[in-house]
Amino acid sequence: MMKYTKYLLIFIFCNYPLGKLLAQGRFDRPTFFRDGQQLMEQEIQRLQQQSTPNNIEHPSQLLTIDTGQLRWQKIVFQDGNFSVWMPQGLQSSETVIISLGESNLSFEVVATHPQNYRFVAAYSNNLSSEQMDDSEQLLNQVTEGIIKETNFTLLTDKNITWEQYTGKQLTMKNEDELISFRVYIINSKVYVLAVGQNDNNQNISEKIVSFFDSFRLI
Repeated sequence: MMKYTKYLLIFIFCNYPLGKLLAQGRFDRPTFFRDGQQLMEQEIQRLQQQSTPNNIEHPSQLLTIDTGQLRWQKIVFQDGNFSVWMPQGLQSSETVIISLGESNLSFEVVATHPQNYRFVAAYSNNLSSEQMDDSEQLLNQVTEGIIKETNFTLLTDKNITWEQYTGKQLTMKNEDELISFRVYIINSKVYVLAVGQNDNNQNISEKIVSFFDSFRLI
């Protein structure tokens, strides 16, 4: 792991313009994740071509970026067909069932808990054809199910898109935590990304934007 990390850091410093590094001041800027993502993907592909045995750990699971504040690692969800960069920290996983009124939807949820944050990535089981017929209604039902499950107060609810797919951007709060959500319907699954902060500052930090922007299908 140290070998991959050391090589990757050298690779990024050699290929990423020095002026941009100095201008940004630190690596947890959203611009680093957008620009640096291309460099990272190229390096991962190169390492994949060199590792042929099936029992070798996927290179993307070995590569990390240390920002000085958070240490980011790419997590690949093979069953969910996506990947996302999450900060390392105390990790938990569980299956969560959300009520959609007359039916339920099961989610596989992984969370990391670094410093004063909580990063969450989740994907649902496959949707039925009836559920996929009305994506707007399904998004509203998922939103209502999240509110009921977390007992949070909904502050904002905004329709968004990711590439050509529909989604919602939500913010919720309780007495101790403000949590930002992105919810997408992609192909036959619902994807949920969320970050909780231990304060009620309603400004979305660069760390949260970086996490949301790192979502990729595989």
